[in-house]
Amino acid sequence: MRTFGFSLAAVEAFYDALMPELGLRVKSYGYVDLSGNWHTPSDEHPYNTVEYHETLVPGEPEHFIGFTEDRAMRSTSTRIAFRVPRVADVVRLRDRVREIGARAIEVEDDFEAYPAVFFTDPAGTALEICARRPKS
Repeated sequence: MRTFGFSLAAVEAFYDALMPELGLRVKSYGYVDLSGNWHTPSDEHPYNTVEYHETLVPGEPEHFIGFTEDRAMRSTSTRIAFRVPRVADVVRLRDRVREIGARAIEVEDDFEAYPAVFFTDPAGTALEICARRPKS
């Protein structure tokens, strides 16, 4: 998944702390031009994109999320959700996101039925961590 935000500087440290907690421990950098083409960053074109990846396992899909700076971007009503395996992970991460600078932290009203915590990153992007149960 790739998402765009107004200021990478405002959120990079936040995601540096959060993404490893979600299993995305490998970080890479890129420069994405106005046409959307990916390049290796350089002195002329410093990075404006960071990606967080799982450790690559041959033959398995690699999950990742990327954040690209776009000064024209404004927060939207879209919410990015991350699924964790256990309810205990939601509880632990609720406390962790508070420590690393999340804002507007709310726990799902019916936590028993839908264990989730909602919050925004320092730039206002809406996020969710949930432990969705498989449908019977």
